[in-house]
Amino acid sequence: MEFYRALAQRNPDAFQPALAMSLNNLGTRLSELGRREEALAATQEAVVLRRALAQRNPDAFQPDLAGCLNNLGTRLSELGRREEALAATQEAVEFYRALAQRNPDAFQPDLAMSLNNLGTRLSELGRREEALAATQEAVVLRRALAQRNPDAFQPDLAMSLNNLGVRLSELGRREEALAATQEAVELYRALAQRNPDAFQPDLAGCLNNLGAMLSGLGRREEALAATQEAVVLRRALAQRNPDAFQPDLARCLNNLGTRLSELGRREEALAATQEAFDLIWPLFKRFPPALRNNTAIMIRNLQQNHEALQRPLHPELEGRIEEFRRLAGIN
Repeated sequence: MEFYRALAQRNPDAFQPALAMSLNNLGTRLSELGRREEALAATQEAVVLRRALAQRNPDAFQPDLAGCLNNLGTRLSELGRREEALAATQEAVEFYRALAQRNPDAFQPDLAMSLNNLGTRLSELGRREEALAATQEAVVLRRALAQRNPDAFQPDLAMSLNNLGVRLSELGRREEALAATQEAVELYRALAQRNPDAFQPDLAGCLNNLGAMLSGLGRREEALAATQEAVVLRRALAQRNPDAFQPDLARCLNNLGTRLSELGRREEALAATQEAFDLIWPLFKRFPPALRNNTAIMIRNLQQNHEALQRPLHPELEGRIEEFRRLAGIN
């Protein structure tokens, strides 16, 4: 990237596009390593460069700007800046929709991707009906693409089906949510068998969601089994790359605690939830806005488990709860 930066200083017209591309890629790599603030800074710089390029030559650079805005939405969301994340993603969708109208074969995959992300951004802000509509549109597009080219587009279809399950569940449509999530698990399991490194993280996330769907329908033993499998996968991923996967492992362990509690296995539930909280706590202190809600849920679950076992909170935990309230701005 520094090589391109030096070249762009000497010859902006020739090398600014390459510098923007490398900054966009750098943002993705930093995000994968859990370095969220740096990832955002790189992506923001890429957007500034690509916006200027697209103003001078829209036909050549609008697709690149749209992709960069889509990534910017993700980077902002990772830091809890949800309104800004939504605005960036909406702008990406507008660009991709116009591009797909002119050239469907080239840009429908990108439109589907940005709609999938738009559904997530809307859901984060509680706009659930709009979130469902965006995700359903993404599924329709990706199912058609996967029918024409399964190897290229089945992973994208699996992702959107997983998100569709979450969106339907948020609206209380539990049977439909379960069906969408089960289809996603089947697709991801087949993909992970062929390429574990690429698809085990997705399979783990989908199994975690499947556990929640089954629990919502009272199928508690099945829910526990799905969540346990998700924890096994995420624990292995977090051992290899803690910065990237520890937050996911913590959320999954918290869900495992909930599944165990539903079955009356309180001691095991407390152990799982305590491990989840211990993992999320140092991350919350680094990124309070992004992890506030997850941390609050874990604290509530810990308190409930202690009450169920008629066990007082440890002084260290009480201290962390007070610190959480201070950092989260809760009186």
